[in-house]
Formats: sequence, structure tokens, C-alpha cells
Amino acid sequence: MERVAFLVERTGERISCLLNPEFLETRRVSGLRTRREAGGFLAGTGRTDHPLIATGGGVTEFDLRLLFDTEVALSERGQPSPAPPDFADAAAPTSDVRELTRPIWNLSENASADGFSGPPSVRFIWGKSWNIPAVIVCVAERLERFDANGAPQRSWLSLRLRRVDEPDPRPVPPLPVTPQFEVPAQSTDAGQDQYKSVDVPVDDQGAPLDRLDQICAEHYGNPGLAPLLGDFNGLEDLLLMVEGTALSLPPISLLMGGAP
Repeated sequence: MERVAFLVERTGERISCLLNPEFLETRRVSGLRTRREAGGFLAGTGRTDHPLIATGGGVTEFDLRLLFDTEVALSERGQPSPAPPDFADAAAPTSDVRELTRPIWNLSENASADGFSGPPSVRFIWGKSWNIPAVIVCVAERLERFDANGAPQRSWLSLRLRRVDEPDPRPVPPLPVTPQFEVPAQSTDAGQDQYKSVDVPVDDQGAPLDRLDQICAEHYGNPGLAPLLGDFNGLEDLLLMVEGTALSLPPISLLMGGAP
């Protein structure tokens, strides 16, 4: 099952969620403000609305809620579930669900080792459908199922993400114009094995060490092309690959038009 994950842009750290969100709410606020004059607001007359000025900006936010549970986490690791909290021995060591949610909670922190700074930029990734650069502006956590030691076993973690701009795309180097160095044009019905390819190493869990958005930024100058590159190569999950996978890199015109 494709899991929601957060990728920290600066460090490349991957923070996976235990379960997918039960809902995802998108909100857009247009970049409008009420027109003003030197004396204050410029109001209309009668029943007309206040005049508005478009600032050219705006805000896009995403609200989601994630479930974390210690029993689910243990079952994912193939370990037996602990005894219910009502019957847990007070003297026995217990697990705390906040150990699972702390990495996501920390994404809303401002402090850094080199002084004051804002929260880190992350990528919210869910399969091939969602790949959003954002910052986490607020977090709320509801804790449930406390054991005899007071450690919570379940957490409902609510997040609000605010979309940020993609890094400025770099121009793709043009093809040489000198005839003897021209690159022959490739037919659009050519197989993927005729395009340039790049090997993608993976870790022991199958997560690519070179992310698709990084590959697209390097070869196409635009990290936002990652979902299209995944579609072209038939990837079901952008965060899971088989060892030895080689990605085909078609011309950007063919990539934008979809797989042949």
C-alpha cells in the first residue's frame, strides 16, 4: 500500500506515516485586499461591496489527520501486540505513541542549530497523486488509550500544510546547433530503451537514494516533473523501487505529452 511520506528538502530525510489520512481538505485563499486611501478604507456607497485589489498572491493550504497506534506499529514490524492498557503491569516498561509522532511534530519547530530560522520545507508525497512542496504551519495532537503509567497508545495527529513555491527551474541546456554535433531526432514511437537512462540506487527498504524530483531538477531543470517521469517509467510508487532500476529520460517535450 502506498503510504504518505514527508521528505525534508534540506536533508533528504524521509518521514513515513503509519497509516494514510482519512481525509484531505484543500483550501485556497485568493490574493485580494480591500482598497485603501490615505484616510483609511475606501468604502462603496449604498449596498455595493468594498472595492478590491488583486495582489497577485494567495495562500493554498491542506488539512489532514493521521492515525498513529502502538499496536499497529508493532504488528507492522511483525511483533506481538502488547497487552491492553487496562491490564498492563504498572511496573513494566511501556511504549509511547509520541515516539512515533515526534518526527512529524518537529517539522513545525522553528529552532535550528545555526540560529533562528523557519520550519523546514518538506514535500508531501502520496503515491503519484500528490507531490506538494510545503511547510507545516500548525500541528494538533489528540492522545487516547493511556496505559497504567500514563503513556498514550494512540494519537490523532492533525496537520495544516501551506504550499510553497517550487525551486526556480533551471533552463535545460539547448541542443548544439553545429551540424556535425547535432543529436539525431528520436521518433515518438521509439521504445524506452532508446532514451537516455539513469540508474537509481535504493536502500534496504527499497526507498530511492536519488529522489525523482532531484533527478528531474538535474536533467530537466524542473523538480515538478517527477510525477510525469514516474508515469513514463510505469512506477506505481515514487518512493519505492526495485534494486537495479534504470529510469528512462525521454525528451522533455515527450514527457510533457505523456508516455508514447
